[in-house]
Amino acid sequence: MLKAHQSFLLILLTIIVTQSYAISSCIPNTPCQCYLTQYSLKLLNCSYALSDLLIPDSKITQNITRIIATNAFIRWPSQLCKYSNIQILDLSGSYFNFQFIDLSCLTHLIHLNLSNTQLHEIPHFKNDVSNHLQILDLSNNHFKTIDGIYFQSLNNLISLFLQNNPIESIAHLEVLFNLANIESINLISSNLDLTLKQPLTLNQWNDIVRTWNNTSKSFSIRMKNIPLQTIIPAADKFQTISIDSMKIILKTLVNSTFITMYNTPKCDCSNLRTYQRMFSFVDHQRKYSSSLFQSTTCLMSDRITHARLFDRRTYIDLRCPLLGRMSFFPLLASSSTSSHNTLVHFVVFCLFLLCIKKKI
Repeated sequence: MLKAHQSFLLILLTIIVTQSYAISSCIPNTPCQCYLTQYSLKLLNCSYALSDLLIPDSKITQNITRIIATNAFIRWPSQLCKYSNIQILDLSGSYFNFQFIDLSCLTHLIHLNLSNTQLHEIPHFKNDVSNHLQILDLSNNHFKTIDGIYFQSLNNLISLFLQNNPIESIAHLEVLFNLANIESINLISSNLDLTLKQPLTLNQWNDIVRTWNNTSKSFSIRMKNIPLQTIIPAADKFQTISIDSMKIILKTLVNSTFITMYNTPKCDCSNLRTYQRMFSFVDHQRKYSSSLFQSTTCLMSDRITHARLFDRRTYIDLRCPLLGRMSFFPLLASSSTSSHNTLVHFVVFCLFLLCIKKKI
């Protein structure tokens, strides 16, 4: 260990003069390759050979703002806190399992990647860590429950990646929606059966609308097997929430994706009319080609066919009463043959009325 310490110290001292350095087998008895500059440290090809980071000198380590060490560690590096000015930390592919992840000392973190590290519990993010964190990647781990409370202190978070975890339930989704700077959330679970623990209340939606209405940021969320209809206010509750609020909700979610192979709500004429009416009010140039329009579905009466919730054709195919000024007429079939026959009947009826008028 002393020789390893001396070798690593020599490399870092060389950085001061040369500004960069690369060497194979930089840590003795390991396959690691080091790529170093004055401000960054990259460890490649370590193949889980490391149990910790080597610390040569505090003055040198304080200059390091970026550490990339993928597939490198067999446990959480306890000496990581000595690199106290890290802004970008990528330890993806390491093996941390059930270990305690101590981030309390990394107060300058902007980008943290802990994807594919065998984690079973989400790390604790204290206020001193959350001041700067903008990108958090926790994808491809073993999280079964996602609770928005875990991320409540991350007010500067922009992107949150949680996809490909075996998520079974999501709690306090409203907390994620209320993060001031959040722009992208990926919650696509590798588990087919997923539930939302607490439906969002109208009061929570009113708070979210105030957050979304006061910002011009873009926002998207990706989810699977939790339908949009169980997240936004229910159609029968639209009378208790203003049209302006619903327009803000749907406009903000217009780039979001809600894929449902299971738990898809049935298509219902009265609900369809309400959803489609609200969607028509959304002020967005590409709303009918958006992810929200394309991905949000309901289940037709055959319990097999998924139809687009906001598509007018779904309303017609379901044989719902016609919308608009013609809604008092019986529903017309959507096929061209039926339309032609109806037109013929209408013309015959008009001619019949004319004949009666002439006789009179």
